[in-house]
Amino acid sequence: MSTLPSATPPEAALHTRHVHTLVLLYLAVAYGADEDFDPAERLTVVALVQRWFPYIETATAEGIVDTASAAARAHPDLNVLAAELGEVLAPELRRRVLADLGVIARADGSLSVAEAEVIGRIRAAWGR
Repeated sequence: MSTLPSATPPEAALHTRHVHTLVLLYLAVAYGADEDFDPAERLTVVALVQRWFPYIETATAEGIVDTASAAARAHPDLNVLAAELGEVLAPELRRRVLADLGVIARADGSLSVAEAEVIGRIRAAWGR
């Protein structure tokens, strides 16, 4: 697994009410880009959730990811998800999410064109 970014400082933490939207964006890259949720991508998503929310136990983070993966299979509107999260994230946190998406995309050992396009769509939705 790739090296993960350091934990988010408490003063820059994302509120827990946004964890589902964050995970759906992660899954848009991990699953939605190629409809293959590689085990390495799953482990990476779980680890990143725990970086944002260090008080969440691994089993709980896994449950959140697994529940969200069922919703991701329905292909929620990426623009709506990005806009929803973008409204509550400061610019430095949006950059953090974009970096996380890159880590997820490369977790299985390669960055596909489809994964890069999903990341680009999220970046564009945030005006970056």
